[in-house]
Amino acid sequence: MVFKRLISAATSASNAVSSAIYGENMEQIRQLESMGFSADRARHALNATDNNVERAAELLLLGAAGENDNGDVNVAVQVAAPLRLNGNRGNANNNTRSEGQHVAAHNDEQIRRAIEESLMVNQAEENRQLCQAEVASLNNNTDAVRRKNASSAAEVVDLTNDDDGDDANKQRAQQKKQKNKQQPRSAAAVNAGKAAAARTNNNLTTSKATLDHTHPNVKIPEKLQNKSKEEQIMRCVNRVKPHVMAVDTLLRVLTSVRSSPNTVKFRTIDRSNANYVAHVRDKPGAEDLLLAMNYRRVQNELRLEKHLVDDALLYLGISALEQMRESEEYKEGKKWRAFHAEMRRVATQSGSHAMQQDGMTANETDVRLEFLSKCPKEPPEGRGAVMNVYLGEENEKIEGGYASRRFDGDDTLDDAMNWLGGCYGRELLDKIKTREWCLCDLNRYPKLPLDVEKHGNKTLQYLGLFPSGKMGVRLSEDSWKDGDDAVGLDVHGSARGLGAASRLMLH
Repeated sequence: MVFKRLISAATSASNAVSSAIYGENMEQIRQLESMGFSADRARHALNATDNNVERAAELLLLGAAGENDNGDVNVAVQVAAPLRLNGNRGNANNNTRSEGQHVAAHNDEQIRRAIEESLMVNQAEENRQLCQAEVASLNNNTDAVRRKNASSAAEVVDLTNDDDGDDANKQRAQQKKQKNKQQPRSAAAVNAGKAAAARTNNNLTTSKATLDHTHPNVKIPEKLQNKSKEEQIMRCVNRVKPHVMAVDTLLRVLTSVRSSPNTVKFRTIDRSNANYVAHVRDKPGAEDLLLAMNYRRVQNELRLEKHLVDDALLYLGISALEQMRESEEYKEGKKWRAFHAEMRRVATQSGSHAMQQDGMTANETDVRLEFLSKCPKEPPEGRGAVMNVYLGEENEKIEGGYASRRFDGDDTLDDAMNWLGGCYGRELLDKIKTREWCLCDLNRYPKLPLDVEKHGNKTLQYLGLFPSGKMGVRLSEDSWKDGDDAVGLDVHGSARGLGAASRLMLH
């Protein structure tokens, strides 16, 4: 009995002590228990948060989240030990207000760190998932390229197999091709295709609307390659007809192909051939005519395959070229070609060329010396102005067809003519005087023929040939040959020749 009384007294004393110690936070413990937390965890959380129910609930929730995610005590729960220690110290020194504030600030810092570490863990998880998505996209693109290559290989197999080949291989290639088509493309490839199609549609719609709005009645001409073969041939022949050598060369080529279609050399044209380069390649409409005749460019050649030889096209092309040989443009071109041949012959008989070739007779030498004796002395360098003379068109680049000499402004046109006679002989002067050829002032536009009989005693400055004289020997027009002096409208003299006469005064 005495022993039982001692145990009862000890138990009552212990309960009294417990109620004295925990009596003031039992209400907070019951609130946390009503939220689903155990009494021990609630008591430790209250001790760690200085009996603040809200902060204790946040701490318990962080601890529960860490256990659910990792299966272990999370960082926030690991911090609970020092927090409880600080809470016990706060209860032990509850009467000291400054120590309680310090403990609360420390606990807030621990909670903030726990939250930041949890956010860092979540960010690392998101980065890992993003990297996995990028790797998956690259793998999809690689698979798409592999499928495309496999499809191309299947097509090659399908095309290269003989008609009596293995049907099983063809069937497998076709099934593989169909399977690759059915496989879905990656999202990036699909989106890129949609964007490209949208841009194309927008550009077409915008251009059409703008053209219809700004030029409602304008029709865009059809391209030459979209026209009929007959129209292509006629348009090309009309463009090439002023070029005599191009017409003759093309006619010779097409005639050879029609007469011997099985001969390969007639159906192959070397574009680097000197004759082809000089007379055909750069002439407008020449190569286009060959392309219209089914020629094809292969490297540096034009080839007409045997199965593309069309007798109807050859007949049409040859007939069109023969018809162009009767045109005025072709005949004019023939005249200019003969004229330039004469200019080359005259240029080869110039003083320097004739002496080199020993082709000048004694009589011709005396005639040229007589012409030169009538010329005034050439001014020294630094005085006077240079007179330039060209035989034929400048683009012909006739060898020996260029001469230059210094003259004074008061020298006359007869002086310049005597100088030309000394350079090229009497034949040139005779044909200029008879107006078969004409001496033109190239500084004027259009070129002005000079009447050497009428204005021979005029000074070069008066004629506009000084101080920058530029003359040329050209083929005379029919009106000039007939003695017509009224050429064009009145045009004042060149500003380069001070005091130059107007055009009407020169006729």
